[in-house]
This record gives sequence, C-alpha cells and structure tokens, in this order.
Amino acid sequence: MHVAAVIFDLDGTLVDSLGGITAALNAALAAAGFPPVDAARVRGIVGDGPRLLCRRALGEAGDDAAVLERVLGDFRERYTAAPLHDTRTYPGVPAMLARLAPRPLGVCTNKGRRLVELVVEGLGLRPYLADLVAEDDLPWRKPDPRPLRVLGGRLGAPPAATLVVGDGLQDLRAARAAGMPCCAVLGGYTDPALLRAEAPELLVETVAELPDRLG
Repeated sequence: MHVAAVIFDLDGTLVDSLGGITAALNAALAAAGFPPVDAARVRGIVGDGPRLLCRRALGEAGDDAAVLERVLGDFRERYTAAPLHDTRTYPGVPAMLARLAPRPLGVCTNKGRRLVELVVEGLGLRPYLADLVAEDDLPWRKPDPRPLRVLGGRLGAPPAATLVVGDGLQDLRAARAAGMPCCAVLGGYTDPALLRAEAPELLVETVAELPDRLG
C-alpha cells in the first residue's frame, strides 16, 4: 500500500482521554440531578461527538431538548476548563508521528475545535500535524466522509493514498465512503471484533506499530 498522507482519529487512537471525558460528563450529569455513568459505559457511547455522548448518557431524559442542552453546555464548559485531566498520549505516539514524517499528517475528530487545540497543544502533538478538522468546523461529522475528504484535500494526497487510522466504526466507515484505505486500532475504545468485521486494510493493536507496518 502506497501511503502519501495519514489522517488520524484523536480519542482512543492517539490519546487516551476516557478518564477526563468521564469526569466532565459525570460532573455535568450530577449538576443536573442525574446519576453518573461509569467509564465502561462511556467507552461504549463516545465517538460521535459531545451532543450524542450526553444524549446517550441521559437515556430517556436526553429526549428532552432543554435537559440535553443544559447538560451538554455544562459538559462542554467543564471539559474545556480541564482538557488534560486524566488524559495522555498512548505510549510511543510522538515517536510514531516523527517516524511517519515527511508525510503530511492530520487529525479528523468528532471532538470540538477548541478542545482539540487544547489537547494537541498540551500533549505536544501539534508540531507533527499539518492540519486538523474538528466537530464544529463543518456541517458534517464522521461517519460522513466529507470531513475526511476536506482534510485529505488540504493534505494534498489523493484519497487512494491517504490512510485513515482510528479506533471507531465511524472512522472506518467514513474512510470507506471517502475512498480511503483504513487502519483499525484494536486497543482503543471499540470492541475489536466489531472493527475486524469491517475488514480494514490494516489492523494494529496501537498506533505505535504503524511505521513498521507501513515500511
């Protein structure tokens, strides 16, 4: 496989942020009088952006637009105030990004722009990234392929030579629809069996393996 550019997902792929997301979400739920959700539950409902995360965490109460907006706004505020709480890069990530140079590298995520910038800057990843596309940059989000297409165009590589790397079904399905090869990260937040069933071009336990797999 010829890979001229690489687009990464962020949470569960480059960064383990499950603890920080869970803490901010539970604080917002508690403030609104709702019970907390444990990290295992958050692992299963994260990945489609903050609105769906909060709606899923609220259960039936998430159908109430006013309740959802209140919890969502509080979650965003709390998470933005402490974006690096219980958040870290996965082992070997900076070295992996350095090894993949000089290919242009980008991040396409369903996380909001302000949070993405705080996380990649705070964890020292920004110098490795040519560009990024976040949840609120465009009218669409993964699994819609258009965010990948926009970012791929900015990176300057044809779709067939742009590898999408992620731990979620959203990533793999968006890549397929965009005509881009994909690499599933099995050690992230999604059940590996579900990722394998999507038949991605590559499978890795962590992104640290990627340079050796690409050669």
